[in-house]
Amino acid sequence: VVAGVLGTKRFLFDMWGDAVNVAARMEQHGVPNQIQVTEKVVENAGPEFTFEFRGTLNVKGKGPMGAYFLKSAKSVCARLSVKERAPAKNEPKPARCQSAVI
Repeated sequence: VVAGVLGTKRFLFDMWGDAVNVAARMEQHGVPNQIQVTEKVVENAGPEFTFEFRGTLNVKGKGPMGAYFLKSAKSVCARLSVKERAPAKNEPKPARCQSAVI
């Protein structure tokens, strides 16, 4: 991904790149109330997440791509332990984490 600021009088921030284009195409093929991701996301997500294969989509400029729906996410609080970092001054205690079913 490449990002930059455009303009001299009115500044605009924009992003370019393959990841941005694929995300836009996934959104175009999306289903209401579902989180849709590519096969690459599924491969890198880890065991905390479960997915359901939606099917193969013909994505403009990319060709056929596998699409998946996110079905559930287990708690990832163990990886975000407060012990790993010093708490900020007056920081509230972290909320209890729960698994999410989507």
